[in-house]
Amino acid sequence: PIGQIFTAKQIQSDKLRIGAVGLGTGSVAAYVREGDHLTFFEIDPLVVRISSDPTKFSYTTLCAKSLVDYVIGDARLTVAKQPAGSFDILLIDAFSSDAVPAHLLTVEAVQGYLSKLKPDGVLILHLSNRNLDLLNPAQAVARKAGGFAAVQSYRPPDGDNDPIGTWESPEDAVIVTRNAQALRIYLSDPRWAPGNPFKARPWTDDYTNLAGSMYANLKL
Repeated sequence: PIGQIFTAKQIQSDKLRIGAVGLGTGSVAAYVREGDHLTFFEIDPLVVRISSDPTKFSYTTLCAKSLVDYVIGDARLTVAKQPAGSFDILLIDAFSSDAVPAHLLTVEAVQGYLSKLKPDGVLILHLSNRNLDLLNPAQAVARKAGGFAAVQSYRPPDGDNDPIGTWESPEDAVIVTRNAQALRIYLSDPRWAPGNPFKARPWTDDYTNLAGSMYANLKL
């Protein structure tokens, strides 16, 4: 799903402004073309040092074809300092660990992210997690924040039908736009479905329900 959004946006424009919360190995930098500009928002300087060491990982140093830079600090605070209407794509990719930063997935947080998007920009919430079902609260949050959402739970083909094999993994994502028109291009792809915001109570700065998300994951 993340790759699908990058591909669609790259067709629309030859120069993208991209933000990514959560660096990891920096693999998303492989999408960066000449003319694009990617900023990673990362809380841990050690992660930046390791991921940008070409003897360990090459995504940010060799794969990226244009500017990649870093902003260190809590992402909710550092993204808030960016100019309004800055990003074509804003990827929030900080929810895969056992310690979920719930403050990055609240109504107030998503309202802030949406304000940083261009009118046709896309917010990507990468929600894959082994222990928690974050799809339902995220869809509820998107609606409460005033956005328009679509959801996809990608599962790679099994066995001989998988041409890439171990290079693919399951991926759960919700995309959010500032207006319905910007979402239409993605809903025309049958892999994306309209968000259903009524399966969970939206998380806020005053309310989160990690136990409910854990229980919902057990039922899957």
